[in-house]
Amino acid sequence: MADRPEVQSLVDNPNPREQLAGFVGITVRVNERIAPLYRILTSAAGTDPDAAGLLDELTRQRQRGQRTIARSLARAGALRPELRERDAADLIHALMSPELYQLLVVDRAWNADRYQRWLARTLGDQLLRGDPGMS
Repeated sequence: MADRPEVQSLVDNPNPREQLAGFVGITVRVNERIAPLYRILTSAAGTDPDAAGLLDELTRQRQRGQRTIARSLARAGALRPELRERDAADLIHALMSPELYQLLVVDRAWNADRYQRWLARTLGDQLLRGDPGMS
């Protein structure tokens, strides 16, 4: 996914909040498509080695993409001063997880727009400096 033009244009975006909002939009669209399959895959991974391997590979791919976001924000000097790039990647990984999407959108019946707005705002609050020039 990191090679897609849509993703590359986000990495190049100088506005960190717009960058995060764009990545959140991509993540929500992906989660909308894969949520039912992801639930089946996580269930099967407990007993099926092939499913477990596929789940591990999907997780590694997601982590690579999320590290790209953290790296881009760190290089732009947009991260909160107390956050290291690794910490930012961990927060992004947790908050942009398919599991959290499942919990809020599927289990708690949030619509995708509400979830997207909440996630973009939450990531911005957790990751970005309070500097007005960064928003």
